[in-house]
Amino acid sequence: MMAAASEDERTVAGLVALDARAWAQLLRAVRRLPEPPEQLAALLDLPTSALASGARRAELCRLLAPDTRLVGGLLADPALPAAALAVLGPAMAADTGTEPASDDGGPAAAEDGVDRAAARQRDLRREVAELRRRQDGAEARASVAEARATAAEHERAALEERIAVLDTELGQAREEVAQAVARAERRAAARTEQLERALAAERSALEVLRRERDRDRVALDGARAEVAELRARPESDRVPAAVATRPLVLPDELAPDTTEAARWLLDGVRVLLVDGYNVSLALRAGSPLVEQRRWLVERLRPLAIRGSAAPVIVFDGEGQGRTQRDPSGVEVRFTASGTIADDEIVFAVAATDDPVLVITDDVELQHRVRAEGGNVLGTVHLLGAIEG
Repeated sequence: MMAAASEDERTVAGLVALDARAWAQLLRAVRRLPEPPEQLAALLDLPTSALASGARRAELCRLLAPDTRLVGGLLADPALPAAALAVLGPAMAADTGTEPASDDGGPAAAEDGVDRAAARQRDLRREVAELRRRQDGAEARASVAEARATAAEHERAALEERIAVLDTELGQAREEVAQAVARAERRAAARTEQLERALAAERSALEVLRRERDRDRVALDGARAEVAELRARPESDRVPAAVATRPLVLPDELAPDTTEAARWLLDGVRVLLVDGYNVSLALRAGSPLVEQRRWLVERLRPLAIRGSAAPVIVFDGEGQGRTQRDPSGVEVRFTASGTIADDEIVFAVAATDDPVLVITDDVELQHRVRAEGGNVLGTVHLLGAIEG
């Protein structure tokens, strides 16, 4: 009995000395035992942390060590840690070998029990080795699985990061598309508005041209009637007495620089010279030069039809000089290369003794014309004198 008690104490000491991992595995195996004693069951209901060390751990070991049923159940558990097996196996063998011999067996029965315990111990060791091999394989598989899980987690994190980047880029792209559409719509709206204004301006200009055409037709009809009337008069009545002088001198009743004075001069001269671009730029600025020339010819047609003096419009030319004559009698001259319109006008004034009227706002040209004995009329009263 003393030997059994001593063996139990060694078993208790061996179990208490197990490392944390072996103890945790042993504790799980004990909790898997069917129908543990009441006192042991009360301890097993405690949290694992309460049984990890100290008096309760020692008490659990003292309840476990002498109970051969419990020890046998633990030794049959394939998940029992090797360290626990090394403690409980010899204890189980010792318990089997020290049982009281029967009257029939004697020493031979005791020896047979020792052999069975040894055989059991060998079997248990083989089981322990197999369990360790399985454990190592399971741990290796667990390590591989953990590595794969870690790699999968990293891949998942990378995919989530990539998805976040793509979401950001998609949002930016949508914003850029929206901005581009908005800019295109604004440009289209601005262009549409610009074209509508240009169309309105062209329609307005067309309406002005139509009104001017109607006025020109009325003026042409009036001029034709006036020409017919003048042709019906005696020759002596057609030329004012003032044409004999150069420059023409306004009657006392006419104030200079008025529309009435301009009309009197237009009716009295034999030669009418117009500084083309000086007049058209003053009265038709902003239009193309071709349009300015056409417009000026149309404005001067009533004077040509009236018959007192055929207008001669002088433009600065590009290249060789040339002359065109409108069917109404308006003459258009383009200066030759190296000659400007001012010089051409001064030459024309000096080349005749007849009364000459030059229409220009160029101050220098006005001085040169007056020095040659010609009359000068600014553009401000030209249209009023013609239409009047």
